[in-house]
Amino acid sequence: MKKLTAPLVLLVVLTAYVTNVHAASTKMITESFDTTGLERLELNISIAELDIEIYEGDTVDVEILLEGERRFFGFSREDVDDIDLAQDVMGSALYLTIEDRDIEQHWLVRVPAKLALEVELGVGEVSVEGVRNALDMEVGVGEVRVSVFEEAINEIWLDVGVGDAIFRGMNERVDNERSFISDGARYFGQGEHNIRIDLGVGEVRVRGE
Repeated sequence: MKKLTAPLVLLVVLTAYVTNVHAASTKMITESFDTTGLERLELNISIAELDIEIYEGDTVDVEILLEGERRFFGFSREDVDDIDLAQDVMGSALYLTIEDRDIEQHWLVRVPAKLALEVELGVGEVSVEGVRNALDMEVGVGEVRVSVFEEAINEIWLDVGVGDAIFRGMNERVDNERSFISDGARYFGQGEHNIRIDLGVGEVRVRGE
């Protein structure tokens, strides 16, 4: 049998190492939750890209891609195999979170239109499409994009500590409250539900449909 040369041995070892690191450093979580008897969904997330789609259905469908923090000068990532989605039902609310805060998270969530929505995000980007129920959102640093069914909305409050608060395509009355570095905007409609978005640093845009 031929002996492996040193460069070939090194290549085989490195390939096996990189394969093992990749398998441990990323993880996909897929869950579906029945919403019978529920009225609200609460999401608590540290650092993430969060995409939320409101739809006419009966289950909360969640896909989460986890990626460990980079280490060894960016060559590999931390192990995320043992990290799972924490879930709880408190009264009429479904509560979802990833308790580990040292990982990158990419969330895709489909939410039934009948549920009110609460979101707490430390740092990241949020996109919510098709809001037609109550929404309460707090984001530390990042960008927020929300589209709403205007006929379903009563009032919208946007408050940004440092950055911009912007409405687009709204047919009813909009008031702006700009100061030196902070921004605030209010919308007054004729629907049933209220929306509140507080952003520490960044930009929030709300678009009417």
